[in-house]
Amino acid sequence: MSTKLHSNNDIGNGRTKLILMRIENIILNFVNSLCNNNKLVINLTKLSNWSSCVYDDKNHMITKTLQFQTKRSRINFTIIIYLLSKIYKNLMTKKSCTTRELYYGDTILFKHSNIVRKALIDICCLLGAKSWELGITLTSSGLVAGNLKIYMSNGKILDCSDTTEGIQIPQDILEIEHFESKAKYILIVEKNASFQKIINEGLLKKNKCTFVMITGKGFPDINTRLFVKQLSCKLNIPILVLVDANPFGIEIMCVYRFGSNSMVHQNEMLCVPSIKWLGVYPTDIETLNLPSIPLTNLDQDRLKSLLKRSYINSNHKLLQQVSLKLNNNKQGLGS
Repeated sequence: MSTKLHSNNDIGNGRTKLILMRIENIILNFVNSLCNNNKLVINLTKLSNWSSCVYDDKNHMITKTLQFQTKRSRINFTIIIYLLSKIYKNLMTKKSCTTRELYYGDTILFKHSNIVRKALIDICCLLGAKSWELGITLTSSGLVAGNLKIYMSNGKILDCSDTTEGIQIPQDILEIEHFESKAKYILIVEKNASFQKIINEGLLKKNKCTFVMITGKGFPDINTRLFVKQLSCKLNIPILVLVDANPFGIEIMCVYRFGSNSMVHQNEMLCVPSIKWLGVYPTDIETLNLPSIPLTNLDQDRLKSLLKRSYINSNHKLLQQVSLKLNNNKQGLGS
């Protein structure tokens, strides 16, 4: 099966111009405010409720206001303006940088690399843009292996069947020209250890086991999720996910399938609701007599959070498994 993806040249120019115009308007508003002695304000409108994951829901919008004149908001305001200038330069010059480069560009301003990530999420909301449209290269920690060839726009071909430890998912997913695969399904595994074990045991080489395997090495980054989404759209084959029977594993499965709260504004491009949960189920702990330990307070809080989400409550199977996990107070030890 061979498939074609949209290239940056096909869809990028119009979006880039729109994003540049939005940045220019933001700065122009600041100039006008200064000229008129008005307060410098940034209003960030965000979706902030689990019920808005996957589905559009305008009833769960919140607005966060940043004022330069307010000491509490000043540093965040400054960070956003700084990053907007970097994004504008990248888009104008058709260059890119990594979030790591942004952080080390001014460690005094950011103090921690996680601050860059959070600010970029705010900027995506401010500009109505996706992370990958800002001229910032998203870091990939995920790996892929199996019956899949990835053709990049620069002519490079990534053969995922020719690897002993997995191939790193490309940094720029939108530079993928097309996929070629005869796989019958895609298997996502939570842990790199499980991923490597399956490779080492030669399961990917067996004719009857024609599949593509992916790991996000735990909680998946944006690039890994975007890659899974692209494979789902272009290969049109079943996707299964295998995670540990603990709250963190269930959370990871839900992120691939339904999206995350922090990235609600981009979930449509990142989540795959058709993904099937292969296991390990909480019910498997007793059925298969798997080793287990009691839930911690943090585990219980995570489960209670899961039970508040609309996609859990509207799915009988998920609701049953999560409720059972909370009631029996046990979690699998993992692999």
